[in-house]
Amino acid sequence: AMGGSTNTVLHILAAAYEAKIDFTMKDIDRLSRKVPVLCKVAPAKSDVHMEDVHRAGGIMAILGELDRGGLIHRDLPTVHTRTLGEALDRWDIGRTNSESVLDFFKAAPGGVPSQVAFSQSRRWDDLDLDRKTGVIRSVETPFSKDGGLAVLYGNLAEDGCIVKTAGVDESILVFSGKAKVYESQDAAVLGILNGGVAAGDVVVIRYEGPRGGPGMQEMLYPTSYLKSKGLGKACALITDGRFSGGTSGLSIGHISPEAAEGGLIGLVEEGDLIEINIPQRSIHLAVADDVLATRREAREAKGWKPTQPRKRNVTMALKAYAALTTSAAKGAVRVVPE
Repeated sequence: AMGGSTNTVLHILAAAYEAKIDFTMKDIDRLSRKVPVLCKVAPAKSDVHMEDVHRAGGIMAILGELDRGGLIHRDLPTVHTRTLGEALDRWDIGRTNSESVLDFFKAAPGGVPSQVAFSQSRRWDDLDLDRKTGVIRSVETPFSKDGGLAVLYGNLAEDGCIVKTAGVDESILVFSGKAKVYESQDAAVLGILNGGVAAGDVVVIRYEGPRGGPGMQEMLYPTSYLKSKGLGKACALITDGRFSGGTSGLSIGHISPEAAEGGLIGLVEEGDLIEINIPQRSIHLAVADDVLATRREAREAKGWKPTQPRKRNVTMALKAYAALTTSAAKGAVRVVPE
């Protein structure tokens, strides 16, 4: 309902695995198609920040709008009330009669840097209760009817991949372009800064997944540099790695299976056509099956590893993680043989 970081998916899948709950990418996909985007915050909406969300009622107001749309289980317990319904009745500014709650959400930034908690008491004169055009929308007037995170499938991501749709400009929800292939984040950064990427390209960063990294480091620089080059709405970026929560644009991560475990992203070559269709939840490498079969045979003979050597200090702990990890589609958790 709020977009947020694609890391959310990774963490939820990992937590579900540890709790022995059957919750998969298919469930993420199902929820994404059902829950609308009710709130957009920077970088998805550059003029809206967390203090603006607070003035509109914060997370409780977003949950309150979902509740009015019949999308909340009110009887579930929370850490501070017996049920979520009780929490919403008190803390949702759209229904509460509590003056202290309303005053709480009027808290405003003081504009004076300080390391002392509660060092200022500035308040907004009023709250943002506009659910048609305000910071938080109703389910009848959302920013989009689909969720802020979407799962895409296709031959490039048979087990799925993640895109933060809340941060994608409408003009590039459907996109196709030629691949510019890099085998590390560092190589991609150099390529972008040195003018190796042009409008219409699909930047491919591989061997940055749980096993290939190893460790699936968080990436922010490539998308930031694409923006700095004026390519934020003119290119796509796909990777088996993951992104920072500050990422926006057509940035698709967690491609599974990853290159290091034989995923098709490891067979992409420079200039290949890649087709992305977010409304249809698809991502496709437009290369003939027989050509891909030939490439796979050659790659398996060489091993699923970067063609160019990378200067990377891989500790014993990371080597152990790489040997035991699952794909991003399963939360990148370690599975220890019994």
